[in-house]
Amino acid sequence: MNKGTEQEIEHALRLHAQNFCAPIWWESERKTVVNNGTMCVVRTPTSVLGITNDHVLEIYQQHKIEKPDIFCQLGSAPFDPNANLIARSKFWDLATFTIPAFTLQHWGRKVLLARIWPPSPIQTTDHVVFGGFVEARRTVPPVPFPPTMSVPFVSFRKQPHSSTENQVIFHIEPSQVTWLPNVESPLQPGTNLSGMSGGPCFRLVPAENRIELGGIIYEGDYDLGIIFARQICLVSAQGQIAPPST
Repeated sequence: MNKGTEQEIEHALRLHAQNFCAPIWWESERKTVVNNGTMCVVRTPTSVLGITNDHVLEIYQQHKIEKPDIFCQLGSAPFDPNANLIARSKFWDLATFTIPAFTLQHWGRKVLLARIWPPSPIQTTDHVVFGGFVEARRTVPPVPFPPTMSVPFVSFRKQPHSSTENQVIFHIEPSQVTWLPNVESPLQPGTNLSGMSGGPCFRLVPAENRIELGGIIYEGDYDLGIIFARQICLVSAQGQIAPPST
């Protein structure tokens, strides 16, 4: 396989993975983007769930208190995190939501169909595409009432460094890891990964020509080369989150 073909395959894989997640972002006075995270939407056997981090919800709620005019969107569609909250866990740093029909119609992405739920935990032998919408790559048109907010899906493909029933850890070395958004222009040293919180970890299932949601990113440091994710099996098909471990 020549290099060009490899890059084409990587690009197609990234586009496929980003189809199932979107930035969850909020603005003030309909002109200033205040913050953003990442949310994945998945259809389990019983529900359609939006999943992100509890700390993303916490930041939104604090900004909502400080700025009552805060307006939130999931991708291109209005979305109210408070009104649609199913469950949250500060311990696991996870939050789950129902997704209104109007949001699903207009968010600009697709819902990932889960063939089984919960999926088995990600293992160190799995190949995983993981990423999110990093604030450092966010752009907004320089007009008083910008109609859009653009942010690329920053993503990687790698096997985990370690895995437990609750957590996955990825070690990322820019010179060695496969870079998906643009193989010619990786993130620069010192990049803040804020905004990637809530990003999906998709396990590749080559034998069935598909990907499945296996984890949710909750913390990362690009300079240290490490990203932490929660196993998605902590979330039930109805969106309930497992109690804290003892």
